Amino acid sequence: MFTIGIDLGGTNVRAGVVTEDGQVISSCGHPTEVSKGQEHSIRQIVRTAEEAVERAGISRQDISAVGIGSPGPLDPFNGLVLSPVNFPTWGTVPLAQILSDAFYGVPTALDNDANVVAYGENWLGAGRDTANFLCITLGTGVGGGVVCEGKLLHGSDGNAAEIGHISIDYNGPRCNCGGIGCLELYCSATAIARRTRAAMAAENPKTLLTGNEVTAQTIADAANAGDEFARRMYDETGFFLGMGIVSAVALFNSEIVAVGGGMARAGDLIFEPARRTFHEFGFPSLRGRLRIEPMRLGDNAAILGAARLAMDGGIRR
Repeated sequence: MFTIGIDLGGTNVRAGVVTEDGQVISSCGHPTEVSKGQEHSIRQIVRTAEEAVERAGISRQDISAVGIGSPGPLDPFNGLVLSPVNFPTWGTVPLAQILSDAFYGVPTALDNDANVVAYGENWLGAGRDTANFLCITLGTGVGGGVVCEGKLLHGSDGNAAEIGHISIDYNGPRCNCGGIGCLELYCSATAIARRTRAAMAAENPKTLLTGNEVTAQTIADAANAGDEFARRMYDETGFFLGMGIVSAVALFNSEIVAVGGGMARAGDLIFEPARRTFHEFGFPSLRGRLRIEPMRLGDNAAILGAARLAMDGGIRR
């Protein structure tokens, strides 16, 4: 028997057919097309899963479970998506039940997209064979997932481990979540571009960057080409990431922290200052033991994590 893992995003949805030992034997993706309405985008999700099954050369009767990672907010205990910002045409959607019905009533598990990435990496990636594991994704925002004593941490309503909303500066700017000085205001791709443009305007530095082309990627390219200003921007970003890890690890006592997302492609530009910061400010007993590593599974992390969650029987209170 096989399990379907689904990675749902605001732009695209990907699905894969996964074996019990974690082989993705087929996968496919399609635009989510949220602007065309709730019913259409849900059909896109089902269509993508069905196509993955067809590409695997099996039938829907060969599917034993379905798992899906979705942007929040969610009620993962009851399989509900609760009007996520990424899906403005949606209300409360019983997505787990819809997918179960599409595959002859098989068990279906729904969880936060960052959680299923963490679960996938904990199963077969950077956190393999690790019981206490923290996963951080650096993109437009900052997401996180936590595995404690071998189990995903969900909290009282299923929305635990919002690492991006740890406050690292009580004098900082106001975040969209309502907090002040949240981590994602300092080390997301959006944040480094914003901070770099502000520094360019204030300092008029000698740099390869131009005002119209400041992104996390162009800053990394400039830094790798020897631009000291661009390197400083990444060094600051790595410091902020390291301080977020200091706070998170003090709470969760993690053994490994895996970092992924677009920003992680900068490599040592961001990992080296993050590791240096943790070594200086981290919890003393962990300074010499904690490993801060890149994620290993790439685009398949969410598919594998969602599938594994479904294999394990989903989420229980």
